[in-house]
Amino acid sequence: MRSTAKLVGGLCLAIGLLAASPSRAQTPDSVSAAKALSSTLWLTTKVYLEGAPEQDVQADYMGVVGLSRWDSARNRYEFFDPATGASRLKAGGGGYFFITGDGKHHVLVPDAGAVRVLPRRLEKLTTAEFTYSREVPRNMVQGNPPVRIYVVHTPYTGPFNPPLSQP
Repeated sequence: MRSTAKLVGGLCLAIGLLAASPSRAQTPDSVSAAKALSSTLWLTTKVYLEGAPEQDVQADYMGVVGLSRWDSARNRYEFFDPATGASRLKAGGGGYFFITGDGKHHVLVPDAGAVRVLPRRLEKLTTAEFTYSREVPRNMVQGNPPVRIYVVHTPYTGPFNPPLSQP
């Protein structure tokens, strides 16, 4: 019961934050965004800091690099290791997601780990590119000042085709 209350409180907080934050999203609505998102297996191909799109800093933000699969019918997601195809579900790499009604934000609610909500701003979502941004501590080190990172994904064409695990 306590974790449910935390989850609901976290969702309310995320929705409040999302309503107040500006966006440059190019997605028209949540339904088309969810369909585009679930159309493929996505590979992180670039991570850059706000204001420096020419510099790829994936090595400093390995926690956001990987393969991702999205199921719009169940609003489930799961992340996978790009080198092995292994699921990251048990390490907090899976759960539920939703896209806000205006199609501008993509919110993750992980199954495992600390109960938290991860709001992400959709920057671009087409069948050829999925890019989001979010604020994180610099170099993903707690206590460092926050920076906005942009995480770019393109359709994965490698040897792995991992299915979503059962919830």
